[in-house]
Amino acid sequence: MSDDNNPHQIQGFAGLDLGDVKNAVGAVLGSSESGLGDVTSAVSFVAEHGDDIVDFVQRIPELLASTAGALTEAADDVAGAAAFLTGGKGAGDGVQAVAELAGDALETCRDELASAQRLLSTVADQFEKLPIPDGGIGERISDAADRFDHVGDRLADVAAQLRKMGVSVDKAGHGLARTAAKLEKGGKTLGQITD
Repeated sequence: MSDDNNPHQIQGFAGLDLGDVKNAVGAVLGSSESGLGDVTSAVSFVAEHGDDIVDFVQRIPELLASTAGALTEAADDVAGAAAFLTGGKGAGDGVQAVAELAGDALETCRDELASAQRLLSTVADQFEKLPIPDGGIGERISDAADRFDHVGDRLADVAAQLRKMGVSVDKAGHGLARTAAKLEKGGKTLGQITD
């Protein structure tokens, strides 16, 4: 970024004039016999690539602004993903809340199956008490009751796993939210450098 009055002046570098820089480099190169060694080769590099270096230095504010914008956009995307996972304004309930609801629904199913299992067990017991042969109906009803109990246990396991998954995803979502805040802060800091 150059001053309108002097196209060789670099803003942000205390009004450093490119002509002065080139003159200083020329003066150092002129005294290369004084044993400056590595310094001389470094200065030679600057002298040969001075225009490229100046172009790069002039583009630094633009590059910083672009990076600041990219960080801010990334922060917004990550914050959106975090809100989806954890819930919040306009983002729904979050995965943990949904997993909890699903776990509750499965627990309700398990309770209903347990009620059905108890009813079937009672019916099976009554069949066994009858003084007539039941043709194995009581035993079959008892087997069905046992299967209901087994399915209920499986539903309870699934409900517990869903709840654990919900907690894990919620923790990950909060981690994403912290990352989003750091990205946003980095973007703002870079943006202030370019202002």
